Amino acid sequence: MAGASVSKILLVFRHMGLCAYTARSFFRHQSKLVVPTILHYWEAYQAKLIKGLKATKDVVWCGDRRFDSMGHSAKYGVYTMLLPTIMKIVHFKLVQAKSAQCNTQNNSNTTHLKAFLDSV
Repeated sequence: MAGASVSKILLVFRHMGLCAYTARSFFRHQSKLVVPTILHYWEAYQAKLIKGLKATKDVVWCGDRRFDSMGHSAKYGVYTMLLPTIMKIVHFKLVQAKSAQCNTQNNSNTTHLKAFLDSV
């Protein structure tokens, strides 16, 4: 059901006889409970991971920039930094594809890499 609209999911629930609330309630719960909880967990997990990495001498970083979307041009993209030795994503940043940060590929890759390494 990933990617399906809330109204369609609620309709399927109703047809199945499941207790379902309104789309308004769903979005309120999402913005007040779900997203803040996930964000809090991610920030704590990321801080713990970076703290552990600072004690490591040799760290190999891999970065990726993805701005494509199947069948049409993407409005947003993501920069991802990961560690191949432990297979964990350490950092990611969503950016708007038409923003000044994304004007040229090499410049924006370097800019985001420097910003990430400065934050670590």
